[in-house]
Amino acid sequence: KVYGTEGRKGRLDAAETESERAEGEYRRVQGRARAAQLLRTVMGRHRDAMRLRYVDPFRSEVERLGRIVFGESFEVDVDSELRIGHRTLSGRTVPYESLSGGAKEQLGIVARLAGATLVAKEDSVPVVIDDALGFTDAERLTRMAEVFDAVGGDSQVIILTCSPQRYEGVRCAKYIELVG
Repeated sequence: KVYGTEGRKGRLDAAETESERAEGEYRRVQGRARAAQLLRTVMGRHRDAMRLRYVDPFRSEVERLGRIVFGESFEVDVDSELRIGHRTLSGRTVPYESLSGGAKEQLGIVARLAGATLVAKEDSVPVVIDDALGFTDAERLTRMAEVFDAVGGDSQVIILTCSPQRYEGVRCAKYIELVG
């Protein structure tokens, strides 16, 4: 009699009902989680496949323009995020982080110009370069001028500089002096 009046059966029934409700909620959440994980996996796979479609053309264009500056043995390693990981010259591969400041700057400009040339000609995008190539020697400045000439016919490159003599070698340039 004492046990019957404590309400143990009622509490057990309530606990079992709550347990069944919690298990049902858990199954629903698990199902949504599996669906979200599947969606994430499929989207990631498609994103990676799409990026890979851009890697080879980008790498090829960086190498084409980079050979003007660095020579015929120039090669780069480009990852799926279109980041340059390594540069190879004459069979010697160096991580991008280990390059000199000038080489990084030149390679960065080459990569930006390569990206601009890959855009359809009717949708070309301007490239703005602000006071760059300050650490570049005279020989490389001449070669960088050739790179600017190589892309200048198809892309608009705007160079802002306090030192216009750095860009004297760019034959297709239109010089505009801003006075203020």
